[in-house]
Amino acid sequence: GWSEVIVEGDSLAIIKKCQTQNPDKSQIGAHVHDIQQLKDSFQSIVFNHTLRSTNGLAHILETETLKRSETVYMVGGVPVYTAQVVEAEWEREPD
Repeated sequence: GWSEVIVEGDSLAIIKKCQTQNPDKSQIGAHVHDIQQLKDSFQSIVFNHTLRSTNGLAHILETETLKRSETVYMVGGVPVYTAQVVEAEWEREPD
């Protein structure tokens, strides 16, 4: 399995809930609890907030994988249908 993971999301509230060990009593509390339990499975896990406007790749992956009823792991690259979005995002983000 993976020992180091970076999780990015555009909901700052959810990212903050995942970073803490405090119990969450919101409607998504059960999901947050599961995430908090899984954090111990990794040597390193980082939760990063990203702006929704720069999250085009995640949106396309979500939309297309739901349409195709498939699971996607971006190991060593991205699916062909996301290549244009990846290139556009790289051009917007200077090194």
